[in-house]
Amino acid sequence: MQKYPFLRYATSVLRVVGWIVLVVGVIGSIIYGIIQGGIYGGLLAVAGVIVSFLAWLSLLATRELVYILVNIEENTRNTAERITKEPD
Repeated sequence: MQKYPFLRYATSVLRVVGWIVLVVGVIGSIIYGIIQGGIYGGLLAVAGVIVSFLAWLSLLATRELVYILVNIEENTRNTAERITKEPD
């Protein structure tokens, strides 16, 4: 990732934002469910926890996708260099 220094920063931000979304989403959903009370509040809390988990999962998957794309670029460049290199 030396060729793309911003991507290292972006992947770190994605990880931090993902964890913030998970923690704040779960705590917020539970608190909101308690405030609403009853079965409706319980359903809201469960739905909020599920959505928070899916958002966290999406952010971390996006982070891994960036890593994959950088690795593909690096492998393609290395392969191209080997193919075009003339034998000694």
